[in-house]
Amino acid sequence: MIREYGYEYDAALDPEIWESTKGKTTDKKLFDALCLRSGRDALKAIARQYKPCTVWLPALACDSMVLPFRQYGHQIRFYRLDPDYAVDRSSLAFGKEKELFLYMNYFGKKALTSEELHELKKEHRDLVFIEDCTHDLIWRAFTGFQPDYRVASLRKWLPIPDGGLLWGKVHGSFSKDTTFSETRLKAQNMRREFLQTGEAELKTEFRKIFSTVSDIMDNDPEPAAMSAYAYALAGRTDWSTVRTARKTNAETLIEILRGSEHIRFIQDEPGKSDLYVAFTVPNRDEVQKRLSAEGIFNTIIWPLSEEQKAICETAGFTEENMLAAPCDQRYTKEDMETIGREIVKVVNDVNG
Repeated sequence: MIREYGYEYDAALDPEIWESTKGKTTDKKLFDALCLRSGRDALKAIARQYKPCTVWLPALACDSMVLPFRQYGHQIRFYRLDPDYAVDRSSLAFGKEKELFLYMNYFGKKALTSEELHELKKEHRDLVFIEDCTHDLIWRAFTGFQPDYRVASLRKWLPIPDGGLLWGKVHGSFSKDTTFSETRLKAQNMRREFLQTGEAELKTEFRKIFSTVSDIMDNDPEPAAMSAYAYALAGRTDWSTVRTARKTNAETLIEILRGSEHIRFIQDEPGKSDLYVAFTVPNRDEVQKRLSAEGIFNTIIWPLSEEQKAICETAGFTEENMLAAPCDQRYTKEDMETIGREIVKVVNDVNG
């Protein structure tokens, strides 16, 4: 039995659900949201609602947030984030025409207060508000300011092959292609088999699939519906159990990581996000390399453009220094203790 922590979810195929859902998508809703293939498909669905215009994105936006709008001819403008990941309102310069404004609570850190959002709405009546609530999805009450749209990547929270959510009114049909879902499901099953057998060829193959499968979405501007298989799995999820497990794991990991003076938390309050435990460290690349060699895979920010880093110091610093450790429901408190001790050891060894 191979033991690894983090990285993509592994999964065992549910034969009963698979037989009744193979090759199908869903038109049903989950939490009153449209069920789409991914978070970026939700952004595509929004992008195609509008004639080409200016879209404001945080400078800490990865390509999966940028590409959907560019595919529909929109012009991207990046705004700054403060060191605490709140929106730097001085970097916003909305025009008089219709524009789109996307914001998100990075790792549960508040981007804007409800009062600030109401103020912006009052000042800019034609501004379309889009909230990406992926990072704090399981703790959201959806009270206060109501944006025009909300989006989230569901597959970051669950061992499902695909899944994104979209709240808000959109028009147009959705692709029923399930190639992306079925390809990822194959890789998830291969990873499960690898963890059981240790067969090296399986690891090579599933890593190749995971690293390239998003090209299926990126090469097609049409948004797609969630697979019926993923919908069935998500629909039977006990979210109370998920929240409890993630919060408990985050609490355990954060307490242990406090043992290194080199670690600076981006978010150290369990119950605010718990997607990961995010922190920054000096010599991040070497720390990440050594932890990966020990089977502990931490998430990083994918490379940002030079434009994004020039606009926002916080974005550049985060790209260079952040690690996000796993704390999801796959793991136990004992797993968190193992991960935490190893992270502290490696960080201290690398940084003296």
